[in-house]
Amino acid sequence: MNFYLNWFSPTVLWTANILLAVLLAVLLPHALRDAAPRRHAVALLILVLCWSLRTHIGAGHLGGMSYHLMGAALLTLMLGPAAALWLSSLLMLGATAVFNGVSSLPVAGLNVWCSVVPPVAVSSALLWLTQRVLPPQLFVYIFINGFIAAAVGMMLAGVCIVAALDLSGAFPPKAMWQDALPVFLFMAWGEAFLTGLLCAIFVALLPQMLATFSDERYLRAQKRIW
Repeated sequence: MNFYLNWFSPTVLWTANILLAVLLAVLLPHALRDAAPRRHAVALLILVLCWSLRTHIGAGHLGGMSYHLMGAALLTLMLGPAAALWLSSLLMLGATAVFNGVSSLPVAGLNVWCSVVPPVAVSSALLWLTQRVLPPQLFVYIFINGFIAAAVGMMLAGVCIVAALDLSGAFPPKAMWQDALPVFLFMAWGEAFLTGLLCAIFVALLPQMLATFSDERYLRAQKRIW
């Protein structure tokens, strides 16, 4: 989603930027600890492709809105939540400058909070939960941590984006909740399919691309069903 500078007050924008800077500073040691140049390069390429596949609404009561796949759930599985948030935030700065202009960079922080943080948080939470509650099965990793996490993350991001735009007064509330939000619900299935498919491919062919995947955990012989 492209946020524009004139949609929000300076107080909201700079508060979001400061809070994001604090969060990124806290997560920086964790992001650097698991640094893997090849994995990060592949993740960045996937993220750029996802964000490039966008549709823009140029007119009507939703004029100015745009939609694209996020790739945040897959990024979290590939890099871990800290590195995923860092890479997405850096790319958000570039995407904001390219699509909205350099003068719109102050809006990037709020965009990260609404578009990136929700799916990364959902993916991280489901990964933590499944590793403690469910058996270490490939099906659990691919379907729940890949497919379901991506769908739920996209839907939550949609709710956050629509809520932020509703509070900003940039669009009519009815148009936001009745017209804009359902698009995110449909996109969630595309996000889930792409994430689940790539997750399965990486598990089968390139497990080293998934920082959250462990052969010892998911492929070792199990003597119990549950």
